[in-house]
Amino acid sequence: MLDEYILKLFGIIIGAIFFHEKCDKGKFRMDKLNLEAIKVFYDSIENVWPRNNAWYSYLKSRIETYIRKNYNQLDNAYILNAGSGGNDYGIISNNMYHVDIAKDKIAHLKNATVASIEDLPFPDEMFDYSICVGSVLNYCDAIASISEMARVLKRQGRLILEFENSHSFEYLGKSVYGNSAEIVTTKYLEQSHKLWVYSFDYIRSILKEYSFDIRNSSALHVLSGLLLNKKYDENTAAKLAKFDRIFQYIPYFKKRASNIILLCEKL
Repeated sequence: MLDEYILKLFGIIIGAIFFHEKCDKGKFRMDKLNLEAIKVFYDSIENVWPRNNAWYSYLKSRIETYIRKNYNQLDNAYILNAGSGGNDYGIISNNMYHVDIAKDKIAHLKNATVASIEDLPFPDEMFDYSICVGSVLNYCDAIASISEMARVLKRQGRLILEFENSHSFEYLGKSVYGNSAEIVTTKYLEQSHKLWVYSFDYIRSILKEYSFDIRNSSALHVLSGLLLNKKYDENTAAKLAKFDRIFQYIPYFKKRASNIILLCEKL
């Protein structure tokens, strides 16, 4: 069965290579998502990382591995967990500040603050680290959120940032493909869900504007989006994630991963 998927995959890849891609449009209006509806939804679910779903299990595992690899334990380091959803991603710290709009997900935690990452209620240069993963950025205005995380980070502070990519193979042949920023409707926990998708070039330009230097990056679900594009379900599409270890090092394919995670340093 997997051999059949691979044969179809390479047919899609050949088509993708000769596909006439659009450049980032660069002109768009930053519409607002319905944050109240998002808050109610996330308060209503048991776990923001769905169990028994190969796509999300793989993402969570890769994100945790990336954080462990790039987080240097510092004595008394202050950590902003922006949009934490109640997850600590394996970091044990008394100085982790959990921020989320979904109160029920963080109410039981120490240093919990109900707020949007677009408007953080913390003083300038308070934190040594900021972690913003789980596609939190895709529910927010990227400029407002990155500027706020830059404000509250100390100089030489580090930001680990993950987001869903508009250049993903999932959107190949669709109007959203490669756009700087666009709202899409997707499926999450069997419900229709609206969120932003951003291009890597767009996010990189914002990071540069707010004095972040990208130290390294990793691509998640590089080929998996090809099967989502062909209407396969997430569990089936996730079978291709095992090829990430090869294709994430090839620039053409890395740029078209479904998710991208970055380690940035504030200069």
